[in-house]
Amino acid sequence: MDFEKLKTHLAAHGVQKYRLTQIRKAVYEQGVRSWDQMSAVPAPLREELAPQFPMLSCKLAALRISKVSDARKALLEFKDGARIETVLLNAGSGWSVCVSSQVGCPVRCVFCATGKMGFKRNLSAIEIEEQVLFWLQHVRQEKLAQRISSVVFMGMGEPFMNYTEVVKAIGLISSHDGLGIGQRHISVSTSGFPRGIMKLASDLPQVNLALSLHTVDDLERSRLMPINRRFGLDDLKKALELYIKRTKREVFLEYAVMAGHNDSPAHARKLIEWVRSISGSYLLHVNLIPCNKVKGSQFEASTGDAERFAARLLPAGVKATVRKSLGHDIAAACGQLAAGSEGKR
Repeated sequence: MDFEKLKTHLAAHGVQKYRLTQIRKAVYEQGVRSWDQMSAVPAPLREELAPQFPMLSCKLAALRISKVSDARKALLEFKDGARIETVLLNAGSGWSVCVSSQVGCPVRCVFCATGKMGFKRNLSAIEIEEQVLFWLQHVRQEKLAQRISSVVFMGMGEPFMNYTEVVKAIGLISSHDGLGIGQRHISVSTSGFPRGIMKLASDLPQVNLALSLHTVDDLERSRLMPINRRFGLDDLKKALELYIKRTKREVFLEYAVMAGHNDSPAHARKLIEWVRSISGSYLLHVNLIPCNKVKGSQFEASTGDAERFAARLLPAGVKATVRKSLGHDIAAACGQLAAGSEGKR
């Protein structure tokens, strides 16, 4: 819901200011799904506002719930027919929402299902915020234990290619008048845009940064991630050093372990050397993710592959964690989002 437009509308029609506060509370605290559920707001006002200010600008096209982990995936459709996927995850410390920032993705990493979609359009700040709002409504409706405690920009799209709207969305998500999720509980993942990394350090220094790395060999990385042909590892190294210098914040290096492609002892040695060469390397933390299977892709790995790779990094003083893959059975894990057309399950 566009609360700025709602505020202007209410003021123009002489509606008392406290009504806006009541509506905000119903939407952001109670997670109501319709105007009919706002019992504190007079019925005539609800009937007037409902057609002009819908709760969400999107509708649910499909919902899938994992049978093996605390993961749920929603396929949302906007008025222009554009579809995106968003995920609700719980690894034990509260619910986290994985949001998309674009419809499709122009970066086209070869191991990612979203990249195979191509790029359709950017999402607006409100369309991004509404993904979190959708899951808030879901959590309230289903009476799920624990609250939404974090948001990660790790869904469809490259956040730094929609930078302005992503920054606005973070403002909406973290606003005390809105969802109120602190910026230290919001993470942005990039495939590697140095300018975006440096701007984030200045504009939102409290937000967590994650860099999709996957290998520290320029030729290999260019094959896996075409963006590396524009911005190579030296460019990323400089951007990371500047980011660390400005923010003094930990940076997460995402490394999808792909059996037979980037998981050898030689790959580990190169990664150790690259991490150590960065000024402020003590603030770098490698997140190892078993590469999730994507239809038509040759890339795959198991948790055991990631654990063996971690065992090579840790003795060298490189901080590393093997991340548990959630939602792989419903194609909701890293690299699997593709805005499919499957029906509800």
